[in-house]
Amino acid sequence: MTIVSPSRLRRINSVLCAIVALTCLFAPLAHAESEYDVKAAYLFKFTKFVEWPSSAYYGPDAHFVIGIVGRDQFGGLDRILEGKRIGDRLLEVRYLGAGDATGLRACQMVFVNASEERRLPEILAAVQGRPVLVVGESEGFASAGGTLGFAIRQSRVGVEVNSDAARQARLKISSQLLNIARIVN
Repeated sequence: MTIVSPSRLRRINSVLCAIVALTCLFAPLAHAESEYDVKAAYLFKFTKFVEWPSSAYYGPDAHFVIGIVGRDQFGGLDRILEGKRIGDRLLEVRYLGAGDATGLRACQMVFVNASEERRLPEILAAVQGRPVLVVGESEGFASAGGTLGFAIRQSRVGVEVNSDAARQARLKISSQLLNIARIVN
């Protein structure tokens, strides 16, 4: 019989919890869930795998803001995520236009709907120099300069990560997410 030290047992437990969390995050689309139900869950889960610097917030009581640019395919993401918290910060959803530079810069995460794909350069310019996680759903979104892009392959929602964009935004993406994502630059 092998005896496992308490510290090793904690590390094993931590790894197992991460595997379970990531499996849930990147599970196949269930028939009862729409693509946007799954994407809404991903947006919330991404907050657990990304670290923002303190400069991402305008004060100690500032909310964690997710900005939605384009049509609301989620059916009311603000209602879906109502009352959720990111650490000790209340989560807030705002609906923004691609040209709302001030609004975009006040977000910690921006989701760019496929309907706004052509406006990506304008959106990226608006948040340049700010720690904003820019997430999109267009084909090749991360390769085009977004931080994270959804990629649907074989009925599964996957993720592409642009590590250069994350580094420029001063965001730290967990190795747990990087290990299962497709890395693009």
